[in-house]
Amino acid sequence: MNISVITKQASFFLLFACCQNTIAQNIKVLVDSIAKVHFQDSTNVGLSIGIIENDSIREYYYGGKYVHNLKDIDSATLFEIGSVTKLYTSFILASLETENKISRFDLLSKYLPQGVTDDKLWGSKVRLVDLATHTSGLPQFESTKSLIGLEGFDENDPYGLFTEDFMLDILKKTDTLNNYGKIRYSNFGIGLLGYAMAKSQNTSFSDLFMKYIVKNQGLESTYLSVPERYLTDIAIPHRKLKKMPLIHLAGMSPSGSIKTSMPDLLSFLDIHLKKPVAIKNTVELVLENQLKNNEQAVGLGWGIHTIQNETMYFHNGGTYGSSSIVLIVPSKMIGVAILSNNSSEGQLTSFILKLINKLID
Repeated sequence: MNISVITKQASFFLLFACCQNTIAQNIKVLVDSIAKVHFQDSTNVGLSIGIIENDSIREYYYGGKYVHNLKDIDSATLFEIGSVTKLYTSFILASLETENKISRFDLLSKYLPQGVTDDKLWGSKVRLVDLATHTSGLPQFESTKSLIGLEGFDENDPYGLFTEDFMLDILKKTDTLNNYGKIRYSNFGIGLLGYAMAKSQNTSFSDLFMKYIVKNQGLESTYLSVPERYLTDIAIPHRKLKKMPLIHLAGMSPSGSIKTSMPDLLSFLDIHLKKPVAIKNTVELVLENQLKNNEQAVGLGWGIHTIQNETMYFHNGGTYGSSSIVLIVPSKMIGVAILSNNSSEGQLTSFILKLINKLID
């Protein structure tokens, strides 16, 4: 046995471990500085930051679920993630396609009741992929402000009127498309995508969610509707110091209803980086640019951007009083997620860019 070789190997692994510890400490310093900036606003309540680097996953928790000073946010805390939900909905679409149960190029009209698209030229144009990429040209309803003029609108439950019948009635009244093929962010479109997928399998969207997200991916702390026994785990949404209600989206649930923990969210991001063999085709489809002839690249659900010559996939979300943002860099095996129970989307964007720039250096 060559003692010198063993000694060199031991020295290498010791040096490697020291370097890794130094990197982790540097990231911790940056994360702590971000949290410090976040809480310079005394109305901010809680914050969680998660980072994936290759096989390393780190989670950081600050503040409280109800008030900042309680400091009870931890790995069991459930945050509203708003429109980041759309990534899960698109993942279900890709899962169904790779199982040959549906095609993203199917017409939406294929899954609508008879009579909805009578005499509508868009009935032979709008596809499921158009809904997933926000290019359908159908009505958007991208914010609560766009709902105020609708009959039955309730400011205490803005999206409650979006029952299945209500959504189909909107389609019946839609005669033309507004800029088909152009990206126009649409909660309504993603709601329709969830509806169409459920109809294609003769089930409910919640059942599809349970199968393809919760069970197949092992995300047991990820919910469309939080069971009563876990309600105390929720980071209560806040707008400044005012406590806000959890968002309820009725038939628009596929566009923004998920409540999840940081560990579960990081697990979901990690499968997009690791691409496990069983779902490799699904992940590759999700991350594929669906708009080849468009100036802006868009995957199924994901926005695609280039920063420091690296291709990055991005989505953010906001509800009445919660904010979220996620970003992955598959070429570097890096993922970052930031969650807050305050309405502060813009601030989270600046935070995640600081972290990504540091991580890919």
